[in-house]
Amino acid sequence: MPGPKSQCCDPCRVLHHKCDGVLPQCGRCVRTGRECTRGKKETKFRQAKGRTTRTKFPSNQVWLRPPPRVDFVLESGSGQPDTPIQRTSDVESPAGSSHSHPESIPIPERLSPGSSYTTTLPQYGFSNHQVHTSSVVSPIPPVVSSPERSYQRPWPLRDPQEAHLLQHFVDKIAPFFDCTDRQQHFAIHIPYRARRCETLFNAILAMSARHLNRTTNFDPFVSDHYYQACLEKLIPALDDHSVTMDDDLLSATVILRLLEEFDVPLAGSDIRGHSFGTKAFIRGPSMMTTTPSLRQAVYWSGLRQEIYNALSLHQAPDIDLRSLNLNSHFSSLGPDAGDCAWANQAITHCADVLVFCFGEGPRSGAVHAELKAHNQQWSETRPDSFDPYFVGEEVEVGVKLPDIRYGCPWHAIGNQYIDLAQILLSVYDPTLPTVGPLRRRLIQEADDLIRRGVWTVCGASLSNASVPPAMVVGCMAIHLWGDRFTDPHEQELLIQVLIQTDTLHGWPTHALQRQLRETWGMR
Repeated sequence: MPGPKSQCCDPCRVLHHKCDGVLPQCGRCVRTGRECTRGKKETKFRQAKGRTTRTKFPSNQVWLRPPPRVDFVLESGSGQPDTPIQRTSDVESPAGSSHSHPESIPIPERLSPGSSYTTTLPQYGFSNHQVHTSSVVSPIPPVVSSPERSYQRPWPLRDPQEAHLLQHFVDKIAPFFDCTDRQQHFAIHIPYRARRCETLFNAILAMSARHLNRTTNFDPFVSDHYYQACLEKLIPALDDHSVTMDDDLLSATVILRLLEEFDVPLAGSDIRGHSFGTKAFIRGPSMMTTTPSLRQAVYWSGLRQEIYNALSLHQAPDIDLRSLNLNSHFSSLGPDAGDCAWANQAITHCADVLVFCFGEGPRSGAVHAELKAHNQQWSETRPDSFDPYFVGEEVEVGVKLPDIRYGCPWHAIGNQYIDLAQILLSVYDPTLPTVGPLRRRLIQEADDLIRRGVWTVCGASLSNASVPPAMVVGCMAIHLWGDRFTDPHEQELLIQVLIQTDTLHGWPTHALQRQLRETWGMR
């Protein structure tokens, strides 16, 4: 008779590896140096996800509410219930008291990279972490207060692929975040901190693998694997108030936010559905000073991501700038503030302008004039280091894109965000007449100013192609105002900016290219 069936260990089961069942440690766990455990994790069921199709149900579909307790019986066993699933209402909170949860706290399918699921996620609140959706999904695991601090990844790394992904993050992904950070926290500090935070390590490798997949023929399922491993611990952690003070989880959240932006085309998608709680981190206890630190570097990255979302959706940034003391007083920072502080002030000014343009409040002429004065004040008082070190010959709009080269990434970014804010103020100028003999001339002058601004931003993007965020800012300008260019030569030059951004940095611009070609009537 055959002997008893060997029990697969938990790590091999999660990774779908064949386990030899050897006790106390299987051969695969011995080789990889991981802890070999059995039976510690509850079995979780999740709706199968196809990459191209979705199960659809009629709107009048009746769903049965499961009982609060479910026992599973092994058909090949003794017939006794297997380890019962604990009631969600009996889950112990970090403080040790019973923590009441809703009966069903689903994980949205939109969290999966490449998903076509379009339900918009609400903003995460740590005291009421619940997402309402009609999908059949699994409950979130019990709440944890912080990542596993006992985790210590074997160092140095032994897996060549992990080493390659980590180095790729430092070389190609960190510049997306460090564009206004002279200390380069994402290139230097984040990889080191990932040694002791599994969630952060998985986020780094997931982002790196996704970028390699976008720019080369790297296997996309590698990114999916690290992505899901990161979510398993990050999502339940977001339900705890104290997590907003955890720099490692804050960093992992912003990295995953960038990963999801890579998975969403620039045009035609609701990027806000991909938020993991970056806004909640930004709304947390503020440390927004000019002194460089990891937390501040991550905060500024999160703010730039929110500006990108707001521009893409034509909506105001979903953050309260005043609560962060970002725009209480717009004044010259002075020579001791540092160039990065000046660049961040330009980003803050752009966010303030977006609130004026897309916010719910009325657009008064007085506020518009004040914002224009702030814009001009920054340009006139910023350090001379923000001057480009090379400017090509003067060119008119439509001839060729201008060649404007900056010495540092933050110089390019600061000038570009000021230009973006200036264009927005020209578009949403409440003083422009809507009727009368001067309307046509003044609107034409404003349109010419907008086109020159876009031309300058795009020229700076191509001239500083080694700075990924500078290229992305150019794509944002084309997305918003590309329809104002009617000459075929101008249109082709703008398309080249989108193509170069996609080719060099993997930023998804195919949807925007297709949308503009349709708008312009190009083949």
